[in-house]
Amino acid sequence: MRQLVVFLSACLTAGIGCMPPRSVAPQGDPLQARFDVSEKYYHFLDRIRDTLVAPRWLPDRDQFVYWSAVGPHRGTWVLVDAQERTMVPVLPSEALQAELSQLVGQKIELPENIHFVLAPGPGPEERRIVFQLQGQSFALGLSDRRVVALAATDRAALMLSPSHHLSPDGRTIAVQRGAGFAVVGSDGNALLERSGEEHYEWQIPERAWSPDGRFLVVWRNDARGVHKIPIVDYSTGIEHVKMVPYSKVGTPLMRSELYVVEPATGRVTQVPPAPGETYDWLSGWRPDGSEALVLHLSRDGKRLELSAVEPSTGKTRLVLREDRPESFVGALDFAVDGWSRQVTPLGDDKHFLWMSERDGFRHVYLYDYAGKLERQVTQGSFPVHQVLGVAPKKDAIFLLASAEGAAPYDRLFYRASLAEGGLKRLSPDPGIHRILLAPSGRYYIDGHSTRVQPRVWDVGSTDGGAPFRYAKADTSALAELHYSPPEPLTVQAADGTTPLYGVLYKPWDFDPRKHYPVIDVIYAGPWLSVVPWSFVGTGESRWANSLAQLGFVVMVLDARGTPGRSKAFQDVNYGRVGQTEIPDHVTALRQAAATRPYMDLGRVGIYGHSWGGYFALRGMLTAPELFKAGYAGAPGALEEEAVINEPNLGLANENRAGYAAGSNVSLARNLRGALKMMHGTSDVNASLSTTMRMAEALIREGKHFEMLIMPGQPHSPEGSAFVYYRDDVWRFFVKELGGPR
Repeated sequence: MRQLVVFLSACLTAGIGCMPPRSVAPQGDPLQARFDVSEKYYHFLDRIRDTLVAPRWLPDRDQFVYWSAVGPHRGTWVLVDAQERTMVPVLPSEALQAELSQLVGQKIELPENIHFVLAPGPGPEERRIVFQLQGQSFALGLSDRRVVALAATDRAALMLSPSHHLSPDGRTIAVQRGAGFAVVGSDGNALLERSGEEHYEWQIPERAWSPDGRFLVVWRNDARGVHKIPIVDYSTGIEHVKMVPYSKVGTPLMRSELYVVEPATGRVTQVPPAPGETYDWLSGWRPDGSEALVLHLSRDGKRLELSAVEPSTGKTRLVLREDRPESFVGALDFAVDGWSRQVTPLGDDKHFLWMSERDGFRHVYLYDYAGKLERQVTQGSFPVHQVLGVAPKKDAIFLLASAEGAAPYDRLFYRASLAEGGLKRLSPDPGIHRILLAPSGRYYIDGHSTRVQPRVWDVGSTDGGAPFRYAKADTSALAELHYSPPEPLTVQAADGTTPLYGVLYKPWDFDPRKHYPVIDVIYAGPWLSVVPWSFVGTGESRWANSLAQLGFVVMVLDARGTPGRSKAFQDVNYGRVGQTEIPDHVTALRQAAATRPYMDLGRVGIYGHSWGGYFALRGMLTAPELFKAGYAGAPGALEEEAVINEPNLGLANENRAGYAAGSNVSLARNLRGALKMMHGTSDVNASLSTTMRMAEALIREGKHFEMLIMPGQPHSPEGSAFVYYRDDVWRFFVKELGGPR
């Protein structure tokens, strides 16, 4: 299951998280001028200056530190006091640059954003900003305002890696060492160390330490019995083959063994595994450290269990179990990061909060540790996305939810009474809010934006006081592009009643008197919503906006089956993935064009990457009367990774009809339009065999198509290979669909 951790981000960004080289076209290429504009739109984020590194609250006071990328304190860290509403640079930018330059012996150019952590200082009350530049680690003291260089083995420097975990008392740190791990003491020596082996590796999870620092929970992941796919290195005449574990539908899953480590004694205790094949996560600890809390999701996603482990003995007891036999409790979105929001222990050490969609929407439930349901805390026709924390008086909780009926995808900040469940909205502005609650629960950081409003950073008090703004994104460089946000789109699904939301992107010099070919940029997987609701948007929206500048009108839509709304909305395609999504997209395109005569439905294309690649193929094969050209990048398939498919389709031996109906290979004979597929030979998310099987089926049916194989490239091509791929997508649609008329 190791590769699924990056699956969603890889699918979503499709390579755009990197900064690849610019497009290079042959001299005199007539498309170059259009490509230049499209490339600028694709890289429009480069023109936005914003605070991209998460601010850090001090653990014992209502103050936080952030790196200022914009404004009068640009180029240094700023200490913000939420109560006093003050902002003071920790060290002026010029002084910071000078100190760093002196330490390294040459002039240092500070980057626009710097990743950092807050680490304990030499004294008991001291805190340091720890960061890395040019491969060297440094610390900036909040008290003495001095910069010092750190050794690579310094515990503070080790904290920069998310795979290393400092104990709560600050005395030891658990360090990932390749396939093994070690617990390192304050003197730098290992108190305990374990080595791993190929396909049988140790992994330190999040929240690994008990609250008192006595115990550490560690996984050992056994992938030795997992199906393996060959990754071939073609860089020399002598090929080298690496076998990578990949649990395909119906094949064995990786087994996760849980161990409790007591560094002081060196004792390592194995915990009995959950029955059956499961996906497993450490959810955290009870506040008193008496039990570790572990989640187990059944292979088919229909059963979720919470168990409690006594660390000194490894004994396990079942706390609660939630079943949903008609669909699923958790799927890929749960496996990637949803599990981390499932359980919230309360400070009384008697109760915890549990997330569930049992009444049709994701809501919060109060349980005791005997597994008894006390009450449902939140109710209503809206989803709660996350419990953010508990109010200072312990009588309320803070939530991120979509509780405004007129804005079903906005994510807003609320206070909810633990006794009555009523919501009080705390974020006054609409849009997508990212909240960082202070440890005290009295204040919060709120980074928020909408499609039309660039991100701003506010500090508010949870008692409802007026927030104050400490930073905002600078988008002035977008003026050169004549950038404008996409046009909102609301249509009805193929069922004729369900509202669907999307956007339309147009060329910057759009002329409504012309007729534009249309492209549907699709993802449509049951784990992601890809329509942009924030200013920076999504990976799909960046593809769509760049394609639009080539002379297309481009749609991005969240059809039925995607997350973020009701359970019923997402369950539409349960057991029949591939059967409902394209009809919704076809209906949306026809409805949009009915009132927009500039949309030429005689020239429609479809593009998608990863699961979007599966649906690009799906569109070409199930709606050939509409889609005249399709480009499928690294397409998935229903027989690929188990955690991607089985929770949404059921087990293959229990839903043979659903798997067969969703197969693209069996529909190869339906191809009419122009089709191209791309796949990297080192893809470990959607294996190369998906494209090989599709190609074989098309050849067998005598259907002509194009294919781009990218040697050595992963799921999302990187660097210059990504530019080649992106330009190939652009050229394909210009060639097949033409431009405005």
